[in-house]
Amino acid sequence: MKITIFGASGGIGQHAVKHALNAGYEVNAFVRHPEKVQVVNDRLHVIQGSIDNYTEVSAAIAGSDAVVWCVGIPMGRYDGYPSLDGHRVLLRAMKAQNISRLVDWGTPSIHFEKDTKSFITVVPGLIAGITLRHAKEEMQKIGDLLQESDVDFTLVRFMAPKNTVYTGEVKVGFGDVKMKLAISREDIGAFMIDQIQSDQYLRSMPIIGS
Repeated sequence: MKITIFGASGGIGQHAVKHALNAGYEVNAFVRHPEKVQVVNDRLHVIQGSIDNYTEVSAAIAGSDAVVWCVGIPMGRYDGYPSLDGHRVLLRAMKAQNISRLVDWGTPSIHFEKDTKSFITVVPGLIAGITLRHAKEEMQKIGDLLQESDVDFTLVRFMAPKNTVYTGEVKVGFGDVKMKLAISREDIGAFMIDQIQSDQYLRSMPIIGS
């Protein structure tokens, strides 16, 4: 099975690549800076490109059975909606190639219909609305875009990714499960890869923590 991982050299993307290869997938790693990909594997193909370039995105996903999106959203000030624009390009390319499976990520700032009112579904969004207003707005627009699309998405939401040790133990809920907000970036990447062939959270937005 072949997958394409966007943002493959990032803090979460690099772990997604590792766990995808460990799971036996053939991986196209889409990055801006190929030199940042340190892994060497016969099943790993590093592709340089930009997420706003339809031709490059389309070529990267050709022949793939699923797509994993690990591109981050800037936490400081920035112009436009680069990740949202990238998603629009990706969804158009996926539709043209009849690729339906997408594993994506976001934060609890994106509301989902299954959410129950709790600290993790309310407070992070309020804080982001004050300190990261533009990033929150872009993330919510991405959530809306996916829900309005016909792709088989899973959008994994989390709050406080850390460069801590991989545990392989993730708590999952929709505000109804008690969990710590801090979670290892490798646990996030591994969880995202686990969703590729699972339909447990199909067209859903689970919140994960530790």
